[in-house]
Amino acid sequence: MTSGGNARLRTGMDKVGECCLCGSVGELTFEHVPPKAAFNDRRVFEASIEDLLGGKWVPGTPVTRGRYVQKGAGRHSLCGKCNNDTGRWYGSPYVDFARQAMILLYRSKGEISLAYPYRIFPLRVLKQIVVMFFSACGPGLHKAHPDLVRFALNRDLRVFPPNIQIWAHLHHPAKSTSIRQAGVTGRMNLGGGNSHVFSEIAFPPFGFIMSLNSPPVHGQLCNLTHFHEQRFNAWDIVYLRLPVLPVVSFFPGDFRRSASKCQGDGQIRPSTKHSGCPSVPVGVRTSRLSCKRAGKTRSLLPVWDSSGESRLKQPPP
Repeated sequence: MTSGGNARLRTGMDKVGECCLCGSVGELTFEHVPPKAAFNDRRVFEASIEDLLGGKWVPGTPVTRGRYVQKGAGRHSLCGKCNNDTGRWYGSPYVDFARQAMILLYRSKGEISLAYPYRIFPLRVLKQIVVMFFSACGPGLHKAHPDLVRFALNRDLRVFPPNIQIWAHLHHPAKSTSIRQAGVTGRMNLGGGNSHVFSEIAFPPFGFIMSLNSPPVHGQLCNLTHFHEQRFNAWDIVYLRLPVLPVVSFFPGDFRRSASKCQGDGQIRPSTKHSGCPSVPVGVRTSRLSCKRAGKTRSLLPVWDSSGESRLKQPPP
């Protein structure tokens, strides 16, 4: 068989696997995270985190190693039934939520300090966010949290796992240079204080944190977990005070305003070449081994990543 034939065979096989939501094994469909209509219709570039941590790339400079993902941020993660059902039930309400937030962000230029009204279906929005985390985290999440699976797949169910919380912020329109997706990750504070176990999805206009048996990674985050109290058909005007935070670093849960890079000696240092959005959209795929190396910084220590990887992406200019 020719090398081209091998490539085609591998591409086909890559689309067969375990559904990250229901656990069935078969052909997987591409799940946009967030939904395609929520500003996720442009290609992204995916690069290796080893190059980033090794100091081979700095925000503001082109990235040459990696591959383009033409469909936008996402992955082949859900079976056809789960993709169709959840998209039909929850997709449009989430898109409405995202459009309201985007309009607010750009009219205010990111200068928001008050609670603003959002006209939404709260339960449907929350369930869409949960489905997005299943895709971001990989099959291990549904195995560890079957109660969260039931919440996502039963559109009328309002029972939410008490040890899981969903937090949100707005993605700063001017100061952010990155978008991130990270599977379940741990962060340890060796100087005292709380440790955190969480997953993250940061894509304009929102950033979401799913915390597992731990407090939120940032004190200003807005808790959306109470959305589960609403009925499926309940539409409401919800006032939310969502903080506007910059997303610059490729480290999950990092909201520092300046770009940082992890040098080969494991030390985190500020970048001296940050000049805004990079000219190439960048996505970082992190293997479990790479996450352990990153943990040498003592500020980020992954506990487990059910998909075996965490991902960061940056949008095209």
